[in-house]
Amino acid sequence: MASALEFYASAFDAESLYGLRMIIAWISVAVFIWLLSLSYLVWKADSKSTENRFMGVLLIIEGIKSAFLLPDAFPYDSDWEWLWDYLWVFKIEVFFYAHTAAILLYLCLPIYYRIEKLNFMFNPTLQKHAWYLAPLIGLAIWMSVRDVNGFYMANSAWLICSEAGVEPTLQIWWGSVQPFMTDTVEQIGTCTGYYEVHLVDDSTAGGLWVIALASPLVTLGALFFIRASMKSEKAAGDKGRSRHLTSRSLYIGFLGKVSGTMLYFVTLMVIIPLLNDGSMATFAQSTLWRYGEDASSLDRIKYLIWTLALLMTPLAMGFEALMFVHAALNDSVFGIDQNLRKTFRTAMFTGTGALLFITATEFMEQVLGQGLIGGVAVGVLFLGLRGPVLTVIDGMSSRLIPANYTPEEAAYLEAYETAMDDRIITKEERRLLQTLAKTYNIGQDRIDEIEREYDSMLEEE
Repeated sequence: MASALEFYASAFDAESLYGLRMIIAWISVAVFIWLLSLSYLVWKADSKSTENRFMGVLLIIEGIKSAFLLPDAFPYDSDWEWLWDYLWVFKIEVFFYAHTAAILLYLCLPIYYRIEKLNFMFNPTLQKHAWYLAPLIGLAIWMSVRDVNGFYMANSAWLICSEAGVEPTLQIWWGSVQPFMTDTVEQIGTCTGYYEVHLVDDSTAGGLWVIALASPLVTLGALFFIRASMKSEKAAGDKGRSRHLTSRSLYIGFLGKVSGTMLYFVTLMVIIPLLNDGSMATFAQSTLWRYGEDASSLDRIKYLIWTLALLMTPLAMGFEALMFVHAALNDSVFGIDQNLRKTFRTAMFTGTGALLFITATEFMEQVLGQGLIGGVAVGVLFLGLRGPVLTVIDGMSSRLIPANYTPEEAAYLEAYETAMDDRIITKEERRLLQTLAKTYNIGQDRIDEIEREYDSMLEEE
């Protein structure tokens, strides 16, 4: 039996890619907590707004989806099976409920955000109820199919190596021993040390894959509608500026989420099969790449790619949430664009550095047998190039999350902010502001919008 301390210590050894899987699990936890925090932020910004309620619920559901690997942050072996009886419910039951609810919430987007070809759905009556009915209907659908053949995993066992030099054994968790389990035991051969691996029979769970694939497909459909709406809003000029910015943020969020998800499936269905003699990988096969008696350097590379692919989903969800919050709050929370750009900057720099460190460490481990040398060298080089790297990231964030105001509008806002120090605009101050607006060619509608947004921020204070 391994204690929690021993489990975490072994999770960061060379054989475990220096903790890559554990780091990804904790990233999943961080993204989950972050999305819950964003949901609270959106809801608190205007709890009476049905649009904010909808976005708050959607962020919670997306957070649950991003937390698929959250249970893996806990000790994962047979001695902790009592804990995993509950964690497995979250990992499978709650996760696939969230996928089901998310599909329905995606279909509700035209109810809250006007999309040109779906204007008939933009209805105040629907807006009052869709934000809570969608997750409730999703729960009803999941509860009705969860016990149907094809929507559950029928067999599971722990593969246990008690010490080096012995043969692995199987311990049933639920169901019965399946041929692929005994084949895995035979292919591992002699244990190289103490470890345990969970083997689960996913051949009976085709319906779960359908649910997982349906989510990005529905998102892809939303992309086309939002794209068409963006064009008409851009053509409307200043009158459509705010709506265009909202649609643009939704579009980029969906695009990032679809790209990340598709990259995950391309990795599993194209890249790994190219390295694996044309066959798709399974969880059992990934165990052989890691612990197999005859595991080669190519097997280690396949296991590295397999593990890195798990990172794509929570990162895609986190990026989607970033853009959704911008879409929901760019008109109601002053300075939200700056705060989101700072968050994007920090996350990108830290995440890229960690990824380069682990990849370089594994590469040098395979080439020279001294992995940490490569990781430290790349880490030092990356920190040395901090300035240029941050410049590139800042450029990306500015394009993804544009400022709510042009330089001229920002100058007008600064003057208005100065004039509002005493919360009163005198006739002389108003005359100066009008002159400034005329000089910068800012229309009256846009002036009213800028001042209204600033006044609402003062009221909240």
